[in-house]
Amino acid sequence: MKRFKHIIIKVNEQTKPELDIAVLRGIELASKTGAKITLFDVVEPHATILSSYADIVSPAELTEFIIAQRLDQLTDLAQQLQSTGLDISVSVAKGKNFIEIVKAVILNKADLLIKVANKSEKSFDSNDFHIMRKCPKPVWLIKEQQQDTVKKVLAAVDLSMEQHAEGRAQNRMIIDIASSLSQYKDAKLTILSCWSLYGEQALKHGAFTRVSPAKIETLLKHEEREYQESLNILVNEYTQYKFEQILAKGDPKTIIPAFVNDKGIDVVVMGTIGRSGIPGFLIGNTSESVLQAINSSVITLKPENWVSPIY
Repeated sequence: MKRFKHIIIKVNEQTKPELDIAVLRGIELASKTGAKITLFDVVEPHATILSSYADIVSPAELTEFIIAQRLDQLTDLAQQLQSTGLDISVSVAKGKNFIEIVKAVILNKADLLIKVANKSEKSFDSNDFHIMRKCPKPVWLIKEQQQDTVKKVLAAVDLSMEQHAEGRAQNRMIIDIASSLSQYKDAKLTILSCWSLYGEQALKHGAFTRVSPAKIETLLKHEEREYQESLNILVNEYTQYKFEQILAKGDPKTIIPAFVNDKGIDVVVMGTIGRSGIPGFLIGNTSESVLQAINSSVITLKPENWVSPIY
């Protein structure tokens, strides 16, 4: 977590600032790492509502008044937090919520965004998915109902990416963040990865294949052994931490959500995007399927120097 030098906290307007779990988490983390904090919010103008006030005040003036009021509120919050001794600034932007949040991360050269997840019938709403897809830096989305509970942390790594330098770096960043968080919160850390044999079902049940069960079993054992060796090499770099390592056979879209929900994991740390040309199980559509099926808070990240389509 010491990699984070500048944290942007999206402050929830609907929650009392002193009870905003994103603020509490951000202050706690910055107090341990010495990171700078920016308290941030977005005013998203609603044309229909603004037009209804047209006879009283112009839409532009009303929007600027709302921005100024919100800026005053964040300034008051920053003053309340002066006793922490942290470097705290405030900022309010106008525009589309997720776009302005991502732009704030980029413009401020921040290296972590902390935000309370929007309430949704599903795991995360479309606004939060846009942020996770487009923010170039790690995004910590906190499920509000969990409050201050972080007892179990999961690092979901993709061993199929270990053959590429970028994939190796991303796996290590996942474990770095997860292990630091588990240490700060005195939480249990689990490092989980999945494996499978490419074409297993075709080998077993294909109409044109003649592969014996014994040969398939040999292939399965070889594949599992390769993945286990890869996992051992990876986790041996983290012997200073206590953790459980699990290598599970199956589709990560099924394995990871089942593990998270069954074990009551509080925070999942995982990647969401890999560069083109680098294969991986836990990127793109697969990562989104996992995120749509879990009930935990998440920290999602992307490869170093990944370029956002925003800005």
